[in-house]
Amino acid sequence: MKFSDYMKDNQITLLVCFAGGLFFSVLLLAFGISLSEMALLWVCFAIIVFFTMFAYFRKQQKRIQYLLETMETLDKKYLIAEIADRPETELEKIYFRLLKTALKSMTDEVTEIRRLNMEYKDFIEQWIHEIKVPITGVQLLCENNKTEIMRKIIAQTELMEQSIEKVLFYARLGSVEKDYLIKEISLKQCVLEVLSRNKQFLIHNRVCVHTDSISDLVYSDSKWLGFIINQIIFNSIKYCSDKPPVIHLKSKDMGDYVTLSITDNGIGIKQSEVNRVFDKGFVGSNGRMRKKSTGIGLYLCDQLCLKLGIGIDIESEIGCYTTVLLHFPKSNHLNV
Repeated sequence: MKFSDYMKDNQITLLVCFAGGLFFSVLLLAFGISLSEMALLWVCFAIIVFFTMFAYFRKQQKRIQYLLETMETLDKKYLIAEIADRPETELEKIYFRLLKTALKSMTDEVTEIRRLNMEYKDFIEQWIHEIKVPITGVQLLCENNKTEIMRKIIAQTELMEQSIEKVLFYARLGSVEKDYLIKEISLKQCVLEVLSRNKQFLIHNRVCVHTDSISDLVYSDSKWLGFIINQIIFNSIKYCSDKPPVIHLKSKDMGDYVTLSITDNGIGIKQSEVNRVFDKGFVGSNGRMRKKSTGIGLYLCDQLCLKLGIGIDIESEIGCYTTVLLHFPKSNHLNV
């Protein structure tokens, strides 16, 4: 706060002082005081008013500076009313009381919203586990009565499972660190498990998957990594071209990290949209054209990769291919 701003805020006080000075000047002149003496009194009066105002300004400036510095050091800014020194004036006491009341109301509201979100999350997770039971039952019935129609039904149930799994992982996105176990895993084994889980869907869509070039080991969580790979493969199938879908999965040791590339021969992505595919809700021209995109799948992949310490990039050429690259960092302290 500048001194000029402080003076503007106290214009009424200055006007009262000036009016009082004029009043007493008239009285003193009436009692016969000389003009030189009057001028001296006015100079003394102006000096007293100025230094008094300046002293209050410096005190207020120090107080504001202290509050701002205290605020900067706090991770939780809303605790400023609890951490700051006791109010020094009656006006500060009123302001602090209002601030504490507003913060308590905000805290209560946030707590209630968190409680409702937790209840909703618990309900979603419970519903997902319950809905998996009849889906599994349908799959078992179809497995025991293998016909062409039953295979198509299994393919659709696998698609349903993939959508349900997406909802589950989205619900758990905020607490990934509580539900993962980092250990050495085989990339090929993880990929094969994903393909096995969706074999009927892949067969139904006549997808050709090449996994011969995967051989590296990485440190990650197999469940969360499986979801990421599964989502990328499903996207490759969803945005396939008129040609039979072909997906190539390759791993390569790059020295400081291992890269898993997943390449398809689909319709590709426009260069202007490549940098936005990981944005939440972004469907792009392909999604609007096919009307099947939600803009959540790759967003989930990006967020999970961030929490797992995996780098993710995407390369594409419209009408030719799309390649998703997963970069798994190496760390010497993991080799214990």
